[in-house]
Amino acid sequence: MIRKLLVIAAAIAMPVSAVAAIGVTSGVAAAKGAVSPDPGVTCTASATVTFASPGLSQAGATTTAKTTATTTTPTAFGGSKCTGGSSTGYTITSKATKCAKKGTQPASNPACAPGFYGYDSWANFTSGGTTSIQKALKKLSFTVNGIAYQTKTSTSSEVVNGVCGNEVGFQINGAVTAPKQDKGQTAVLTACLGHITGTGLGSETTFEDAVLGQQGTVTTAAIDPTYSTLVIAGGS
Repeated sequence: MIRKLLVIAAAIAMPVSAVAAIGVTSGVAAAKGAVSPDPGVTCTASATVTFASPGLSQAGATTTAKTTATTTTPTAFGGSKCTGGSSTGYTITSKATKCAKKGTQPASNPACAPGFYGYDSWANFTSGGTTSIQKALKKLSFTVNGIAYQTKTSTSSEVVNGVCGNEVGFQINGAVTAPKQDKGQTAVLTACLGHITGTGLGSETTFEDAVLGQQGTVTTAAIDPTYSTLVIAGGS
């Protein structure tokens, strides 16, 4: 009993400064456990897009399948303060256009024939490209400067010139979902399509040239790092 009273008396007599010091020490320990948001980054982006075989053309092509797939190589990020990329490419699935059983075929798909589905005409690309991209790329995973990011897409839109210079492309807007310290930060991927390959092309060398001229068939298009970027807002 006497020992207990002595302990209580000692606690009462403890200097206020000592009590404050204990509180400060506890606060520092808690602060050390918190992880600060990572700084924002602006990276260049590059990859190659391969359109569903045989490629994009004015007439398009036909298939018995209801959907077709465009693929990309893994995306590489670069720039003066940025390294990384995605470990895999992406597959963008598009809904094909059902051809008429008889009579006039859809104007969007001149190659259409009864019993088939039309796809990969320029009209298909311009009317359904952004919708297909947003559905296919709902979530993105990539690494930037050693940090593994995951993002969730909210919107996508077509870009004609503007931030793409003299090119056309797409902008994918979303928010970071991982890592935890960066959750909620905005993430914007702008993919501008530049150099193309294909068959039967005229003087076209870029994707915008091909969109305007619509000659031959475009097999691939490069995501041009001159204009294509990844921007993550980062912490303050």
